[in-house]
Amino acid sequence: MLCTNRGSHLVTKDFTHAITRIAFIISPRLLAGLATLPMIWNAAAADPVPLWTEKNSDEAAWRLVAEHSDEFEGIEVDRKKWNIDSEDFGVWSWEPENVSQKDGSIHLQMVHEEHQRGKQTLYYTSGMARNDRTITYGYFEARVKGCSRYPGASPSFWLYSIGPNNRFQAKDGETVAYSEIDVIELQQSEFDFETKKHFPVTRIDCNLHTTLIRDGKREWVRPNNRPDLCQNHYDAEWDPREDYHVYGVQNSKDWIIWYIDGNEVARKPNLYWHLPMHVTLSLGLRYPFVAYRNSERLPVPEKTTGDGFPTAMSVDYVRVWQRPEDAMGTVSGKKTATDWTREEYITKEKANWTKNNWTWNQAKVEANFAEIDTNKDGLASGKERQTWFALKAANK
Repeated sequence: MLCTNRGSHLVTKDFTHAITRIAFIISPRLLAGLATLPMIWNAAAADPVPLWTEKNSDEAAWRLVAEHSDEFEGIEVDRKKWNIDSEDFGVWSWEPENVSQKDGSIHLQMVHEEHQRGKQTLYYTSGMARNDRTITYGYFEARVKGCSRYPGASPSFWLYSIGPNNRFQAKDGETVAYSEIDVIELQQSEFDFETKKHFPVTRIDCNLHTTLIRDGKREWVRPNNRPDLCQNHYDAEWDPREDYHVYGVQNSKDWIIWYIDGNEVARKPNLYWHLPMHVTLSLGLRYPFVAYRNSERLPVPEKTTGDGFPTAMSVDYVRVWQRPEDAMGTVSGKKTATDWTREEYITKEKANWTKNNWTWNQAKVEANFAEIDTNKDGLASGKERQTWFALKAANK
């Protein structure tokens, strides 16, 4: 269990990480005393490294990806980075007023609020924050505290692809049309068909979802129908509602590996999870307020209650890292020779700047790439580059 003093900002987040590692041998009183030490930690602070890499010599290989990371230190959500007004789907109604930022964390709440969407009556609205930039491979880490309401709401940290045109040809010949990696889904209270009871609050789900195109039709591959490929869980010895814990996943071309508090808890071979995905935080409605009927989640009006609402999950930070091999080829199966990844673009631009004896400015080049990549698929396509250069020339 973490013993950090969340009310104090005298201890940096990275120092808090270090304290987390030894919290089991330090008393809360001593830890509170450490929080009063001078701020010498920031003076030599470098980019943080993935929590699990501190156990081996691999940490130098990872580069923090700022555009996908956030410490949530400001007074407002960074709307340039996080889309908090996503399109509603299923039984989930995402409203921007349910997302706020304070005390060094982002908070996503769920409220009891009856409303109409089309002809359907729904009873709760919730919060979701999605980075509209896409990324595929890397290590994704967040420090999350669950919500007070249980059962009924599931704090989630996940990655998913968007867009009917996304396609990936897998090694086994399958055509992949959707990739979703659930780093965690907390407090789901899913039904255990063996015990005939719902799982306890300590069950943490780390699952995969995908859609395959077969005979022209979309076919879901999920934990319930392909547990060998998609299903993982971790039974914690602590209650995720009570404090912050660190949850992470590494997505590489060969493996997907899950970590909790720096320890590996599950891994699966990566067959279908190669599409550009969006880093996402959300608080989703669950049992007993929704039920499965015909493979679809539907509201359960008779179970509706305001008890325990509003409730909120909190996220201390989201951090994303990549190795050089992750950044190269972070694309869908449709990449062509004229499509450049971010790293390819930077490499080519650096050679061009050197050739012209220009003083290298990587920040400027990275900003140019962000402008060029108008569809946010992680590629600067030949057409996008042409359009961008034409626009620049016209504005001279």
